[in-house]
Amino acid sequence: LRLGRSEAELIQARRQRNEGLMRWGSLLVVLAFAQILLGALVAGIDAGRTYNDWPLMDGDFLPFTAFNLEPYWSNYLENPGLVQFNHRMLGYLLALVGIVAWWRSRRSALGDIRGAFDAMAAMMVLQIALGIVTVLWGAPWQAAILHQLGAVALFVLVIRARFAALYPRPQRIARG
Repeated sequence: LRLGRSEAELIQARRQRNEGLMRWGSLLVVLAFAQILLGALVAGIDAGRTYNDWPLMDGDFLPFTAFNLEPYWSNYLENPGLVQFNHRMLGYLLALVGIVAWWRSRRSALGDIRGAFDAMAAMMVLQIALGIVTVLWGAPWQAAILHQLGAVALFVLVIRARFAALYPRPQRIARG
């Protein structure tokens, strides 16, 4: 992310940072990382093959088997229904925060910031679609791997959007 700019240019750019978008970007980084961890848990216990409908899970918002295991806390790590439910709910929260951050980026006068948040939002839409398709198809390995690769791409674009808000590139009004 530093490529192309010297340390002095980055220090100068930081003085022009967009505090609000930087905070939204930081929240997105944390949520995206947590979502990747939950996704790894879904993949690890094959929870993606358990409930193959969307938006409900076997006709319910929360599967009735969500808290069947003993001890109680093990449901959060080992119960396929609850693990998939948590992954979906964090995905919805991540999407909501992503939409708000993207919407707020529209106010930026800097095209670099708007472009970074545009790319993040576009990848987020694609990642949501990949996740839904993966669930509806019963999590075949090809779709699951595409969804995992999408998660990596989204995480990189979230970090890029935060970086753009923290170290905006100067923009010239005149061309030439």
